Amino acid sequence: MSLAVTPTGGTQTILVDFGDVAQTTPGNYNNITHTQDPVPNAIDDGGLPTGISITVTDSFWPGSNQNGTLSPTGDAATNFDVQATRDNLFGNTVIFGGFTEPTGAVTLAGLSTAPGVSYTFTFFAARLGVGDNRETAYDVAGGNSGVGYLNAANNQSEVVTVANITADTNGEIVVSVSPGPNNNNASGFYYIGAMKIERNDP
Repeated sequence: MSLAVTPTGGTQTILVDFGDVAQTTPGNYNNITHTQDPVPNAIDDGGLPTGISITVTDSFWPGSNQNGTLSPTGDAATNFDVQATRDNLFGNTVIFGGFTEPTGAVTLAGLSTAPGVSYTFTFFAARLGVGDNRETAYDVAGGNSGVGYLNAANNQSEVVTVANITADTNGEIVVSVSPGPNNNNASGFYYIGAMKIERNDP
């Protein structure tokens, strides 16, 4: 999936819900559903068009997981709407339902390359009712890189943040999603339910 962001200067926050086509988040959210269609012109959290396009560049499993949380607490509730925390896109390292998707990716294009401008990413995912570790790695790479880890298993409150990532010379940042090093699920399930992108100006 590719998310192309064309900021106009100043503070900018973009909210993205990943999940089922029947469970999109209304209002000032951008929705990437299990059909993995692009968003041609994303809106910010004030509802204004940003010139951002969102495109899947490394496919997730062609369906959704709807065992997220309807009762987010803590940082999850502070950052994301309950409609965004209730479901996820996911992938797997062992064949499941006829598909294997060991990684998924979102590419952000059209980002600012101005000196000192960077972006902070906050991620949430939840898979309730399980007893194993379903740690997910969120690898964010542009002009520099960072990685965050979040165990989606029975998560209702935790988020992970990857801060101060600059765009590359083409104005792009790639978010790659995969199992984390502590993931011990037999199918290697990993998840992405919601993402917040904040522009940091110097």
